[in-house]
Amino acid sequence: MDTFHPIDNEDTSAGAEKKEKKKEDNEKKEGDEKNKNKKNRVNTLKLFSVFFKVGTFTIGGGYAMIPLIQVEVIQNKKWLDNREFVEILGITQSLPGPLITNFALLAGYRLNGIKGGLFSLLGAILPSFLVILIIVIHLWQFAEHRAVQAAFQGIRPVVVALIISAAIKLGKGILRKRYTFFLFLFFLGTLLLFHVHPLLVIIIGALAGFFRPYLFKNI
Repeated sequence: MDTFHPIDNEDTSAGAEKKEKKKEDNEKKEGDEKNKNKKNRVNTLKLFSVFFKVGTFTIGGGYAMIPLIQVEVIQNKKWLDNREFVEILGITQSLPGPLITNFALLAGYRLNGIKGGLFSLLGAILPSFLVILIIVIHLWQFAEHRAVQAAFQGIRPVVVALIISAAIKLGKGILRKRYTFFLFLFFLGTLLLFHVHPLLVIIIGALAGFFRPYLFKNI
C-alpha cells in the first residue's frame, strides 16, 4: 500500500522566500548600475569649460590641441583613460571636419550623451569664433607687422613640439606589444613614404586589428 507523504510547507515557503530575495537582489543590482551610470555623467558646464579652455589656449589647432586635451580629460579630470582617448581620436580622424570639433562632440557624447556633446562642441568652437571676430574687427591691420611675424616664427616650432609630445605619450600606452609596434612602423612608413590618405590607413588598421588572431599568431 502506497504511503502518503504530505508536502512540507516550510520547504515550499523557504524556496519561495529564496526566489523572492534573489529577485530583489537583481532589481537592486540593476538600480545600483543605473545610479552609477547616472552618477558618472559629467556636468555639461564642466565639459563646456574644459573645451573652452582647450580652444582658448591652444595655438595651431588640430594635433596641437591633443596634449592639452590629454592633460585635461585624462590627468586632471580623469574622465577618460588612454584607451578611450585613443578610440575617440581614431574615430575623429576618420570623420570630415576639424579635429577639435569632432573630438569634443564625441567625447562629450560619451561623457554625458547628446547634451554633453553639444556643450563640449560649443566650448571648443566659441574661442576661435571670438578671436577671429576680434581680429577681423580690430587687429587685421597688424597681421604683417614685424613683431607679429616674429612671434609666429617662434610659435610654429612649439606646435611641432606639442604634437610630438602627444604622440610619445600616447605611444607609451599603446606600443607595448610587438604586433602594435610592428603596425606603428608599417603605417608610419606608409604615411611618410607613400602619402596615403589617413582615412585609408585607419580602415586598414581596423582590418588588421580584426584579423589579428590570424596575422599575428606568433607575435
